[in-house]
Amino acid sequence: MLKKWVPFWVVPLLVVFATGTVWVRLALIRMTYKIGQINREMDHIRQNREIFQLKLAALRSPRRLEVLARTKFGFSKPRTDQVVHMKNAEIIGYGPEH
Repeated sequence: MLKKWVPFWVVPLLVVFATGTVWVRLALIRMTYKIGQINREMDHIRQNREIFQLKLAALRSPRRLEVLARTKFGFSKPRTDQVVHMKNAEIIGYGPEH
């Protein structure tokens, strides 16, 4: 019966391929973990953005601004002579040349 011998260079080559395969798998796992972490951060940032947009809309609310103007700054509704209509602004003297 003939014994077939494996060439000497095959064993180190198998070790190199096995090590490379393990390294690639570990790199894939690390990258998948990083992608998951970044996705969670993006979701958190999106939620914060939505919260800030709602807060901004509430702060810009005409009702809130009117209450704030009356209570904090003492403003009142303007008299009719204090109102400037934009299409008549140039005639009255509030136009772009002044």
